[in-house]
Amino acid sequence: MLAIISTLVLVLIFFGVKNHRNRKVHIPIMGLAFLTDLGLVLYIELNRGAVEQTIAGVEGLLLFHIIVSVLVLALYIALIVLGLQWVKKVPNVGLWHRRLAYFFVIGRLTNYVTSFYIT
Repeated sequence: MLAIISTLVLVLIFFGVKNHRNRKVHIPIMGLAFLTDLGLVLYIELNRGAVEQTIAGVEGLLLFHIIVSVLVLALYIALIVLGLQWVKKVPNVGLWHRRLAYFFVIGRLTNYVTSFYIT
């Protein structure tokens, strides 16, 4: 079930990116992707104790997956902040929003792929 939801998030992200010029579509779709992803993180934490497991010590691919996951969440927040500033016409924000979006998409894809190799 988690894989299906994660796949749905990727579909939302790609639909949002494809419609990046249409703010009436882009903003709600990306917001829904963020909230769904955040819900996944909370579900995993509540059901698997991910933070406790991380503190106890993980290594290898699981550690890499956790680092990428945290980075993706941080990029979500940065993109939301920059996106809101862009809507308010703050100069030069659009350039940084687009640049970070590339890293975000790569990070989210990496997160998606590595999630299938960890248990």
